Amino acid sequence: MIQHFQYLQSTLPGDGPGFSALVLEHGEVTFELHHGLASLELGVPLSARSMYYLASESKQFTAAAIMQLVQAGRIALDDDVCVHSPELAGFEQPFALRSLLNHSSGIPDYFQFLQCQPGRHEADYFSNREIMALITRMDQVAMPTGTAHRYSNSNYILLAALVERLSGQPLARYVKEQLLQPLGMKHSGFDDDRQNVLPHRVFSYEEDAARPFGYKQQLGNANTVGDGGMVASVEELVLWEREWHRQWAEPGSVLRAMLEPSALQDGSIPDYRCGLEWVQHDGHDVVFHGGSLWGFNTILLRLPQRQQSVILLANTDRVDRDWQQLVAAALA
Repeated sequence: MIQHFQYLQSTLPGDGPGFSALVLEHGEVTFELHHGLASLELGVPLSARSMYYLASESKQFTAAAIMQLVQAGRIALDDDVCVHSPELAGFEQPFALRSLLNHSSGIPDYFQFLQCQPGRHEADYFSNREIMALITRMDQVAMPTGTAHRYSNSNYILLAALVERLSGQPLARYVKEQLLQPLGMKHSGFDDDRQNVLPHRVFSYEEDAARPFGYKQQLGNANTVGDGGMVASVEELVLWEREWHRQWAEPGSVLRAMLEPSALQDGSIPDYRCGLEWVQHDGHDVVFHGGSLWGFNTILLRLPQRQQSVILLANTDRVDRDWQQLVAAALA
């Protein structure tokens, strides 16, 4: 593992964007490396406290909030979410909660609609409110519900609204109070207002030889939470990973409920389960999810039999978050 990240370090200049990497084994940090800058303008180096945008890595936090509400009896996995989500009326069909969690609903991904809107500029901001209004105008599924796994960010926008309607709290507040603060994660959470001042915020960059210093800043135009929106540091994600392994060993935990299989109509069981992917590699269970947006590339990967976690957060597209490479390095 050390050689893998040291090689990655050698491929990136120290005065450009970079990455933070950490390995946790049996609850102890056995390797940690921070390379590059969190802000090229100010020359701020990346560190354990740097707050990265996690992109789709955020989905596991949304799913954990939903599963807490399921365990509290507020809703069941086979309940029709249309009861709480009038935005889905145009489809004229039910959607079981599990179909949103596991991306088998067939509800189209909103990104494809944003990309085809005439007059829309790449830097135009959009939030959950705009996306929910867009979903309200949808009336056809991309596939029959429950027949296949088809990743759609719309599912997790709907789940964010569902958390608020069932708990009476916005997703950001619910996750912070119910999931993060009890673990001592004081600063991480859903960034539901991009105009807020966030200490230690990391900025992301793309190489551009035509610009001064050889980079352009990725400004990011989404202010959505649920499908993305989480910001976190390596320092605090260690606390999440310790709790993750504790819950892996507890049959009745929220994590174990998240990892329960949900079969499709043909009886097959997708690897994707509630914001996490669970696969087998060389006889080892591997549970992970990644995120990639605006130059941010992130992955939280676990080898539960080894009580091992690998955290990799980057603010450049030059960092490969391939889970198979990370597993191979961990097992070497």
